[in-house]
Amino acid sequence: MSLRGWATALRDALHNTTRGSLMSLASMLSVAVTLLVLAVVVLLALNLENVAATAESQVEIKGYLCTARREEVKCNQRDLTEAETKAILDRIRSMPYVQQVTFLSRHEALEQMKQADPSQAALLAGYEGDENPLSDEIYVKVTDVEQVAAVAEQIQAMSGVARVDYGKEIVADLLAFTNAVRIGGLGLVVLLLFATVLTLSNTIRLSVYARRREVSIMKLVGATDWYIRRPFVLEGMLLGAVGAALAGGVTAWGYIRLAPAIQESLPFLPLVQPELILTDLVLALLGLGAVLGAVASYFSLRRFLKV
Repeated sequence: MSLRGWATALRDALHNTTRGSLMSLASMLSVAVTLLVLAVVVLLALNLENVAATAESQVEIKGYLCTARREEVKCNQRDLTEAETKAILDRIRSMPYVQQVTFLSRHEALEQMKQADPSQAALLAGYEGDENPLSDEIYVKVTDVEQVAAVAEQIQAMSGVARVDYGKEIVADLLAFTNAVRIGGLGLVVLLLFATVLTLSNTIRLSVYARRREVSIMKLVGATDWYIRRPFVLEGMLLGAVGAALAGGVTAWGYIRLAPAIQESLPFLPLVQPELILTDLVLALLGLGAVLGAVASYFSLRRFLKV
């Protein structure tokens, strides 16, 4: 298709847009409002996903290694050697889904207790050396929180591991929450995307209906379907892109101002930072608006081309 043909179609699209200024303005505002709601929901879904991912990343398995003071039968009331401890750590690191393994000796744990409560330091000093009642501990993080229970069971079954703890009930509740957040967020985005398509399609259909006589005349004088469609498709792209730009601008302006205020009021809430998401979101809205505008215009003309 010639460049001149596209230039002519673009000129006609701009002319039709300015000629029907009121209808065009209504179309752009309709698209802007619909995409604005979609953008807000997307931001909400992304932040909920970030909260869920952050919560999942904090889940860890805590294991206690055998010592002579532990009463578990498998410990045989003896301390592990350095070689046995190293073998356990190496084995855990080689397990599937294991991301990070941190070792805390009982002597380090005692020092941490002293630093946490200096008033008790003198009392705790009496438990140094062989009198230390604590256990060597291991902290294990996994790549997939759904595998926490399986990994914990494997660690518990190891010789030299007295007991493991990973907050079974808490992890189960967390998984239920994060799955509900992901499914609900995705479902809401899909629903609003469908609503956006319907709104834009109906808006474009009204614009096409207002010029149905013009379309019929062009069809009767021999114009091809694509020749008739091109200006309307470009007009739909323009309306969709401009409406999306308005929605993107309002969304970016609002999020840049609201995110710091929310973070200051709720510092424990891990919000997605504006610079990490807004550029991609605005570009996605522009592309979505243009594509949906073009598709809606293309299919809205079908009934009027059947002459």
